Amino acid sequence: MSFQCSSRHNKKRINVPNHNQNSKVLASAFNEFKQVVGNEWASNTEESRKQYIDDYNPGDPLEFVSGGYVAPASTSEVQEVVKIANAYKVPIWPLSTGKNLAYGGAAPREQGGIMLDLKRMNKIIEVDEDLAYAVVEPGVSFFDMYNYLQKNNHKLWMSVPGPGWGSLIGNGLERGVGYGYYSDHFGSSCGMEVVLPDGDLLRTGMGAMKNNSSWHLFNYGFGASVDSLFTQSNYGIVTRMGRNLLPEPEFYMSCEILCKNDSDLESIVDVVRPFKLDETIRNPVVISNAEIIASFMSVRKQWYQGEGPIPENTLDEMARKLNLGRWNASFALYGDEANVQNAWKRIQNAAKHIKGVEFVARTYEPGDKIIHPRDQSQAGIPSLNEFSLVNWRGAGGHIDFSPVGPMRAKDARKMNNMVRRRIHEYGFDHLGGFYCDARAFRCVNTLVFQKDSPAEMAKIRKLFGVLVDDFAREGYGEYRTHLAYMDQVAKTYDFNNNAMLRFQKQLKSAIDPQGVIAPGKSGVWS
Repeated sequence: MSFQCSSRHNKKRINVPNHNQNSKVLASAFNEFKQVVGNEWASNTEESRKQYIDDYNPGDPLEFVSGGYVAPASTSEVQEVVKIANAYKVPIWPLSTGKNLAYGGAAPREQGGIMLDLKRMNKIIEVDEDLAYAVVEPGVSFFDMYNYLQKNNHKLWMSVPGPGWGSLIGNGLERGVGYGYYSDHFGSSCGMEVVLPDGDLLRTGMGAMKNNSSWHLFNYGFGASVDSLFTQSNYGIVTRMGRNLLPEPEFYMSCEILCKNDSDLESIVDVVRPFKLDETIRNPVVISNAEIIASFMSVRKQWYQGEGPIPENTLDEMARKLNLGRWNASFALYGDEANVQNAWKRIQNAAKHIKGVEFVARTYEPGDKIIHPRDQSQAGIPSLNEFSLVNWRGAGGHIDFSPVGPMRAKDARKMNNMVRRRIHEYGFDHLGGFYCDARAFRCVNTLVFQKDSPAEMAKIRKLFGVLVDDFAREGYGEYRTHLAYMDQVAKTYDFNNNAMLRFQKQLKSAIDPQGVIAPGKSGVWS
């Protein structure tokens, strides 16, 4: 079976093959899926399969193609679907909600996998204002959560990532990071419900005890803790999870430190690290170069229309006209006004030695309207503002290269030089920066390309693989990656002949011997 898919970028019709090995087996499986979820919520038609193509794949858009979808509405229906998948040996790929753009989209790692679309499981089960937490299903997006908090007048803030359409659970399980107080989205989760590969049901932590009142309040129960086994893995399907929220602060200040020279990167890293270590700054410090901020505000051709990366003198001019630094550190301070103002003075004093440095601060109290995009993100207001960057080179796409390094000036400079040199070598602009925790940072680099240019996509595809190997040789590993590079990245974690990957495969074989759940996820059972 194949279907015709119209590409808005290539303006041509493309054949999408059906990679399921046995049409009779597949038809029987879907008949049983429909008995569980209803006829309208399971399909392997041409149109239904078209929904789950990775729109940002830098290469063949049909590299990762689903074999259809099934959309259960409850945990019990998920259990039944998993049992049917086992009976027919049909692989399923869980999808919470959203698009996961830059990391593989809503597509399975292995061609022909059936999308287990959890969008119908969209209940906000509980919000506790006294203890500041929520319990949600996987179909709840950041927009959904924000609107619920507003509608019910809950004085609570959540941490949000760039795209508000994503799932609270899905983003947490992919170890996503946000801009708010509880920015480590898995680290700030507590207690999950998981459907295992045989259809059995598990509750983690204190939830392992029936009717336990601390399930979403205390991360550990008795014995081994298994929660992290279900992050970036194919060991189970999370159908509910608790998430920490922040009581609305008395005073909120959005802070920026603008550094005028590219050479100031080391200085700003050294400035902010002590304030992260002593928790003066509780959310991530995002250190962004001028190029990536400019991509939210403009398009490339406004500044430069030549081939290759934008020249240094043009970058200086662009930064000046947009009131940016070549490096821009953004973060928030939360608490009572006196302590926030004092903290900001201390931070300014620590950074004032940087030549030409500028400081920007915007303050808010409860009830104030927050308009600035970055201020909204740090206050738990979701948006889609950052996706304007895909238009930097024209109607395009992007994928993110995201290695982790120590929170030291020398590592920031080394990693920045490495990635910029390679990106420039391939003729692209370096849109990047650092999401800084207290002791480590995520060096996130956005590779933007034109989807109507096969030559650009081919270069991006090769460039990304080169970057993975470059950084692995220097001891820097990616914490998250696109579907196309999961095998390659998994193999870079090579201590003791890839002992971790071997263990993960052994565990997969023990609990999911037929490889029903997400084969190929993170390099396991690909």
